[in-house]
Amino acid sequence: MENQESLIKQLKASRGYAKASMTRLYSFVLNAEDVKLTDLSILQAKRSRLVELFKEYESYNKQILALDEKDPEDVAEIEGKYFKILTVLNDAVMEKSSPNTSTSTCAFKTKLPTIQINTFTGKYSEYMPFINLFKAIIHNDRSIDNVQKLYYLRSFLQKEPLDLIKNLPFNSESYDEALNLLNSRYNHTSKIINEHINSLLDLNAIYKSTPSNIREFVSQVKQCLASLKNLNVKTETWDPIILAILYRKLDSYTSRAYQLERSDAADPTIEDFLLYLERRALALENVEPMTSGKTHHRAAVVNVAAASEFKSCKHYTAARSASASAPAAAGC
Repeated sequence: MENQESLIKQLKASRGYAKASMTRLYSFVLNAEDVKLTDLSILQAKRSRLVELFKEYESYNKQILALDEKDPEDVAEIEGKYFKILTVLNDAVMEKSSPNTSTSTCAFKTKLPTIQINTFTGKYSEYMPFINLFKAIIHNDRSIDNVQKLYYLRSFLQKEPLDLIKNLPFNSESYDEALNLLNSRYNHTSKIINEHINSLLDLNAIYKSTPSNIREFVSQVKQCLASLKNLNVKTETWDPIILAILYRKLDSYTSRAYQLERSDAADPTIEDFLLYLERRALALENVEPMTSGKTHHRAAVVNVAAASEFKSCKHYTAARSASASAPAAAGC
């Protein structure tokens, strides 16, 4: 019993030393000016030391809990400090290691907009774009270790994808395991194809033929077909099926105009159909300002004519009143 208490005391002391070291790093990152003035190599060393300390801290916690289940340690508080320190140090390292900080070229470099990674919520068709962008920006960055990559990965997940990996411990091995879990769950070509086909079936109908409505409709159709082709789906023979679906989405005027315009000499194709819609959108767009101008001009002519007629009537009535009382001019 004494040996166990002695071991617990020793482990708690070691844990306390790790906590104290992380607290000093936490105080350091709270001072933005100190972080800004620190050399890149020192920041990288502090970051590496932080990761080591947190691993030691977790190891001590596990050993203590195995001996004392009622250990009152507030692990959440230390984890919060750890992620705060890690984020600040990582941002500082990335800023200092960026080529734009070079004094010889920074004045001539254009600052590009920050690339945003959209949150992944579990839609199959969004998985490959999400994971490819994540790998290009974060996974392939050698200045970031796996623990940090796991932290960033979790920050871009919500709902089911986050539930899938949130219980993994924060260590290097968990990052690869998290990627494998996500890939196994969401990288299913058949489900992705079904989502794109459903998107075609669920397209909003065009109830009013306006240039914006038609162009949005064409854009959505092209996106769905392009996505299917990227998945190596042979859509070349799908024209009759897809056209039958799209015809039902058109308003009666657009559908009738297409049937009158198309040639009966050849079978209709999706390409010809979309070209027709684009031409119709352009035609409607060109007609709108002309129609508006003609209406305005006609209204102006009517107003001028009415004013002129009223003025003539007024003078004529005054002249007749000055003479014998004769009947007023007809129509006045």
